[in-house]
Parts: sequence; structure tokens; C-alpha cells
Amino acid sequence: MRRTASTILIAIALAIVAMMTPVLLNLSSLYPRVYDDRRFPALSRYALERTPDIALVGSSMTFRIYEGYFRTRLRNVSISGGSPLTGLAILASYPSVPHVVLVETNIMSRAAESELIEKFGKIDAASFQWFRPYRAVISFVYYWIKYKSENVAALRNSAPATYDISTSVEQAAAEYARSNFDSAMADNTQTMARLVSILQARGCRVYFYELPYPGNLGNSHFAVTARTLVHRAFPNPEQWPQLDYPVPSLRWVDAAHMDERSAAIVAQQMDAVLDKLGRGID
Repeated sequence: MRRTASTILIAIALAIVAMMTPVLLNLSSLYPRVYDDRRFPALSRYALERTPDIALVGSSMTFRIYEGYFRTRLRNVSISGGSPLTGLAILASYPSVPHVVLVETNIMSRAAESELIEKFGKIDAASFQWFRPYRAVISFVYYWIKYKSENVAALRNSAPATYDISTSVEQAAAEYARSNFDSAMADNTQTMARLVSILQARGCRVYFYELPYPGNLGNSHFAVTARTLVHRAFPNPEQWPQLDYPVPSLRWVDAAHMDERSAAIVAQQMDAVLDKLGRGID
């Protein structure tokens, strides 16, 4: 019995050594890959796991509505400080696509980020393919450590906090009053239309939504221009589900980002819409 137990332990130890040896030998080359996975855990999980039925793409405004806030199972591929075009391009690069994609349209001034598309899109010739299982484990664990779900019901029912964001809103209002983003937004809307057309041709249903802004920023030149361009490019009202945001109860920590309580409330509102949009998914 002792000999059998010792043999098993030795076999396990040898297996661990065999698994870790290529990692240790290539550690300096692998570290940048792991670092990117940690910086963009949702993109990493999308690249390493099975294609989700429902995906969200957008900017940091949607990025902060964490997956754990939703009742619906989905993947939030939004990028902090990024563009919805990047998420759409990554989704379109894979052989299978989600059944339903929701696209946040608030920030249309940023172009797609080719570097992220190259790192997290479908590239069969990418180096260190053998490292994918290791990446999958690291990425999954890191995501749930960093973005683990809270008691979401208690978070939604907690008292609203108070933040002094007047300076941030004033600065954003001055920036959003300018027209220097108009040309970029027009070009990016055309790119979005092309990417959406590619996804739709492959059976994906694409919908659009706009998140609320604090104060009067929703009536700024920036917000109105983005809204006008995207609605003109996608005029079908069925692609714009009605989201009933309880704006008076929401709070922002700056001119763009809701606090966690507000993000959880918005996720609850989006769940009601996602229930309808997700019907019929096998």
C-alpha cells in the first residue's frame, strides 16, 4: 500500500514538473502574454473559452457593468478606455460568433485598436499555442479574483452615495461642446456599419444602446452627434431596445462612469431586455 501511494505521488510530481518545465524555460517570452491577459481579462477569456451566446461591446462605460451584476449569462467584451469597434472586430475574427451582441454607442470618437485585435482576435499562427490551456486557467482565476461578484441584491438596495463630480462634468462639457471629434465619429460609424454587416451575415443579431450621462452631458454636441450618426446608420427601431434607466437613482464617480451600485441597477434593467432578446437561443 505504501509503495503504491509513493508511486502515485512520484507520478504526480513528475507530471507537474513536465507541465511546468516548458513554462519555466519560456518564462521571459510568456510573461508579456500573461501580462496582457491580466490587463484585459474579458478579452482573454473570450479568446480562450467557448463562444458565448450573448456579448456586450463598448467603452469603459459598459466595462464597469461587470458580468457578475447580470442574471443573464453573457460575456462583457467592453474595453476600459477603448472603443466598441475593437470588440466588434475581435468577435468578427472568430469562426463562430455570439447569437446576440449589444453595442454601446456613447463613445464613437475612438477607432478600433489594431494591437488588441491582433492579440485577442483569432490568429491561428500565433506563437506558443501550447500555452493556451495555461492561459485559460490563469485568465479565469484572475478575472474572478479581480472582478468577483458581490452581494448584488444588497448592492442595488444600498443607499446612493454622494460624489462631487462638478469639476469633472464641467471639463467634459467644455470638451464635448467642440466639434473636433465629428469627423472621427463619422468614420468610426462607417466602420461599425461594416463590422455589424459582417456579423449579421453570419447569423448574429446586433442591437444598440446608449448609457445615460450625468447632468446635461447627454445633450452635448458630442453626445448628440454620436446619437445622430449611429441612429442614421442603423435606423431600424427594432435594433434599439428600450432600456428604462432609473436616472434619478443613479450616481456617477466622474463625467462618464457610474458607481458600482448604479452599474448593478443598470444591469438589472438590461437583464429584462436580454431576456427577450435571448429567447430562441439554443
